[in-house]
Amino acid sequence: MRCAFAAMSTLLLAFEASPADTPLVYRKMWEPKQRAFSFLAPDGWKVEGGMFYIDPMQTNGPGNTMEPKCDMLIKKDDVGTVMLHWVPSYNYADLRAPQFAMGAGYFPWGSYYQGMLVKPLPTVDEFLEEVFAYYHPQVRDAKTVDRKSLPELIAYERKVYEPSEILARQMGYPGVGIDAGMLVKEYSESGVGYTEALACAIIDLRWTGAMWTNQYTLRLRSPATEADRWRPVLDHIRQSTTVNPQWLAQVQRAVAQRGESWRETQRHLNRIDQEIWEHRAQTHAEIRHEDYLFLSGQEEYVNPFTKEVEQDTNAYTCRWTNGSGDMIYSDDDRYDPNKVRELNHVEWKLTPVRPR
Repeated sequence: MRCAFAAMSTLLLAFEASPADTPLVYRKMWEPKQRAFSFLAPDGWKVEGGMFYIDPMQTNGPGNTMEPKCDMLIKKDDVGTVMLHWVPSYNYADLRAPQFAMGAGYFPWGSYYQGMLVKPLPTVDEFLEEVFAYYHPQVRDAKTVDRKSLPELIAYERKVYEPSEILARQMGYPGVGIDAGMLVKEYSESGVGYTEALACAIIDLRWTGAMWTNQYTLRLRSPATEADRWRPVLDHIRQSTTVNPQWLAQVQRAVAQRGESWRETQRHLNRIDQEIWEHRAQTHAEIRHEDYLFLSGQEEYVNPFTKEVEQDTNAYTCRWTNGSGDMIYSDDDRYDPNKVRELNHVEWKLTPVRPR
């Protein structure tokens, strides 16, 4: 599970921003299974899924058991007419590299090698087309209306995988291949026309363990006729994500322990994985602010309860918060949630912009 969700800065370019006409109440929510991260979502929205692990006893190798996976939807209703979906990241095996040629014949496409599905390395577009088809098997009228590269996400991944790049060069192997992009689809489902944006990064590590992986894979959709309305909402849910540092520390310790247990049989693969995690922990604080600089329409606010500086959207004139971390956004200067009977059971305060 990656930490810098903010690196997906241009994902929602398919949707035109438009301020909401009425105040929106956002509630602070937690990933439900492990409290791995928190986020803000509109009051009444539903959360489905969350973090999970693959049981190493049910696979033929450790290739997908080292790190937790995230499969979580945040949606407006049961159907998910408006929704954000974090799609799990998996490690795959492509044994066409010369150093694996002798054993490649024993692992045809669709089989498993060290716990990883044997699958040829795709392009970003090819992978996202597969993701779309997996989640919409009955859709027949889908068309791609836009595609874009995500250079900011590519740049971020290059920082994360910098130790692997250096090690590869030292060992005489090709460097780490990194690409990232998005597709925008239009289609009909159950009589409703939708616009859906899909994005991911593809990391080529085939020189180590024949592995490649998808990262930051996201799906976001809304009815096509309401894209203007829901774009800032989906964007804000994604931008508000904050990783729980206690959870991250536990995961890092668990990764190290798993790496040690498999060291003899997976020494090379585990060493790369561990180096990535260690580098991520060291550089997370350094690059976090840089990641947010890629995001459009942000401002820094001073929380009147905690006195901490918070980065948030500037799409609204007024930003209210309470002691629980819930938020209300409004473009009406006269609006005061403390005067609304359904909301004034707690105190709401305006959050001022940080003095410059």
